Amino acid sequence: AKLINQKSWRWELGANIATYKNEITALPDGDYTTKIYGANVLTSVGRPAGVFYGYKTAGVYATEDEAREAGLTIVSNTGQVTPFGAGDMKFVDSKEDKVINEEDMEVIGDPNPDFFGNFYSNLSYKRFTLNLNFNYSYGNDIYNYQRSQLESGAQFFNQTTALNRRWYAEGQVTDIPKATFGDPMGNARFSDRWIEDGSYLRLRSVTLSYALPINSVYLQGVTVWATANNLLTLTNYLGGDPEVWSGNSVLYQGIDRGLTAQGRSLLLGVKINL
Repeated sequence: AKLINQKSWRWELGANIATYKNEITALPDGDYTTKIYGANVLTSVGRPAGVFYGYKTAGVYATEDEAREAGLTIVSNTGQVTPFGAGDMKFVDSKEDKVINEEDMEVIGDPNPDFFGNFYSNLSYKRFTLNLNFNYSYGNDIYNYQRSQLESGAQFFNQTTALNRRWYAEGQVTDIPKATFGDPMGNARFSDRWIEDGSYLRLRSVTLSYALPINSVYLQGVTVWATANNLLTLTNYLGGDPEVWSGNSVLYQGIDRGLTAQGRSLLLGVKINL
């Protein structure tokens, strides 16, 4: 849309929105999951490709009585039964058999966005032109692998400051379970604890240019310009960059394995028309 088109002032706005749907319609050997950086990625008939498959959580047991009342347990390969206690994660018992195991796993996230696109603005005043370019995505989920490592509380290596609010006393209400070496209760297992909303709005680029008043036999025009990239990103995602893709396969979409985020950059240039 050209909102202003005068001799000195010109202003143009543009936008696009896109969406896509994909569905697995048949598999020769039935549904299966793929392990990628600790995540279970489900391939299942009737579902989109690349959905996350894990455990749902409902907070942390604040007291021993609360955990005892829930009565949930895990069972080892040798048949040993261990109950969850105060400070452990509250996993959702989907099967309702009081045992937390693989049969309680559900779809906990979808990396495919509801919609995505970009919009831009071109504003000109005489010989000056200001261009703004935004892109966005909405409704996609991201598996934050780095958080799963740096907030597990299960190893000796450094953790994030989120562990300062971990459970450590009877009656404490928090969203971070107790820190236990080796994680015997599986509090850090792949769950919706590590799945985050990946929606974002990013100011992709800003360009300011000035066309010098030059027009001769040898030069048809000279324009000097400056471009700044990735100046601003609005998102609730806790990782370094919501635009993540860990590999070329469709199964790797929405997995943040800690690659270097897109940084800011400033470019200066001169365009000469001969």
